[in-house]
Parts: sequence; C-alpha cells; structure tokens
Amino acid sequence: MAVLPRVSMQSALVGLDLSEVSDRFVKWLPFLAKAGTVRLFLAHVIPVEKLEHVAGGYPVDKLEEELRREALEKLEAYAQRLRDAGFTVEVLNPPVGDPAPTLEKLAEEHGADYIAVASRGRGWLRSLLLGSTAEELANIARRPVLVAKGFKKTRNHEAELVVPPDPLRGPILAAVDFGDYTDDVLAYTAYLAEKASATVILLHVQEPSEDPEEAKKRLEDLAQRLRERGIAVEAILAPPDKPSRQIRQTAEQKDASLIVLGPGLRRESLVLGTTSEAVLRRTDRHVLIARLPQETQSQTPQQ
Repeated sequence: MAVLPRVSMQSALVGLDLSEVSDRFVKWLPFLAKAGTVRLFLAHVIPVEKLEHVAGGYPVDKLEEELRREALEKLEAYAQRLRDAGFTVEVLNPPVGDPAPTLEKLAEEHGADYIAVASRGRGWLRSLLLGSTAEELANIARRPVLVAKGFKKTRNHEAELVVPPDPLRGPILAAVDFGDYTDDVLAYTAYLAEKASATVILLHVQEPSEDPEEAKKRLEDLAQRLRERGIAVEAILAPPDKPSRQIRQTAEQKDASLIVLGPGLRRESLVLGTTSEAVLRRTDRHVLIARLPQETQSQTPQQ
C-alpha cells in the first residue's frame, strides 16, 4: 500500500481585509491550534483600486502611507489577541497589490505551510459575477488554502455576523476524483483526522463513462489507506452528477465540519468554473483546497 506524502500545518499566512468579518475571523483563528498551527503571519494587501480613485490633487503616496499606518495599527491589535491565545505572530508590512497573488507571494516568501482566509459570504450570484480572493487563491496558490465560511447567520429575518464553528469538530469530508491531487487530499485529510480524532467521509462522484465496479474498488483502496492509520472512514460512491452539488449535499447530510478537495477537479461549466470554485461559492462549510507546497513535494513520504 502506497504511503502518503508528509504534510505540515505549523505555520499559516492569514489574509485579512480588516472588515467586520476579519474581526470575527481573528476570534475563529484559535481553532487552528487543533491542526498543529503555532505560527501566524498576519497580512493585509492594500488594493490597487484604492489608490487609483484618489480625489484630485491628493498625493497618492500620502494616501498609501495613511492606509498602511491604519492597517498596521489594526493588524497589531489582532496580533496581540492571537499572542494571548498562544500563537507566535508576525505582522507583515502591508503591500499594495492584487490580494490573491500578493498573498500567495507573501506565503512563499515567509515559508508558510498554508494560507487561511475568510469568505465574506456576499452571496453566490455576486461572487459569480465578481469572483473572490478565496476562489482565485484556490486556482493560483501553490500550497493549501483554508477558507473559513459561515460568518453570516440569519435570525428573525435579519442577517448578523457571527464567529463560525470549529472546522475540526468533524466529520471531515474528503472529495477525490482519482486525479493528480488525490494523494494531496488524502494526506491532509489523514493529518487533520488524526489531529482531531475525526471520522472521514470519503466521497467520489462517478463520471458518466466510468465503470462503477472499478470506481468502487479504487475508492475502497483509498479508504483502506486511511483505515490502516487507525482512521474511521465511510466511503461513498455517488452517482454521476455535478461534483460540486454532490459534495455540498453530502457535506450537509453528514454534517461535515470541513470539506477537503483538490484544486484540479474538473471544470463544471463556463459559468460555474471548476468544482473547487463552485463548492467554495455555494457551501456553508469550511473548505480546505489541498495542494502540497512545491518546496515539500520532494520530501520523504510519511508512513
């Protein structure tokens, strides 16, 4: 039986937009200690468009300095809360740029094991039209991306911001397509399931042209790799359908706290984008896009 790649989640690059969602996100971040995270790099990217629409005559460099000073003040306040929670925290000087590629670059520069961001929950239609930092990171990041979801709740017909629940309370749903990122998904799922003593729901959505018996055997072989590590696994072979819909529905039915999937699942349509984008856009569960950092892909696998 093939061994799984060695993974680590000791350090995270945390992307913060300094909104009210960020305030709740910082309160949620201590849950990451359950994943073995001990070091956080707090990052805020000043969007280029904030400097492109400066009132006539106002110096751009002065505005940039003011925005950076305000951001650092808030980041330092966040950092103190997180240090009080037991993390080692470094505040990064806020650069100007496009958030997703800039966060990926910062994560690489500081050697972060993964990137953590919050989904603002602005509605799937608006996200479909405008995209999101989380969705872009899912496509371009060369390391795992953890997306915290569920910051908005509706009570008595009014929406309010809340701190989402523990992402590792379990069970963990791992979606596999038998493609290039299957081992990445299994490795991070095994790592987190062992850390949290969580049950795993291993899901494969059958392709229309796929032989069901062969798919069932391949899925069972993957499940056995997890069971050999002492992890409780329920393997589910779903009938042909849009993978994102099956993943979301299964996560809801099984009350999964976290969905783990690779960035390479197939493109569902020109409108919906890839499966990972569609899941990120529509689910209310936390999502981990599993991709081994390039610098660790050649390391010795873990038994």
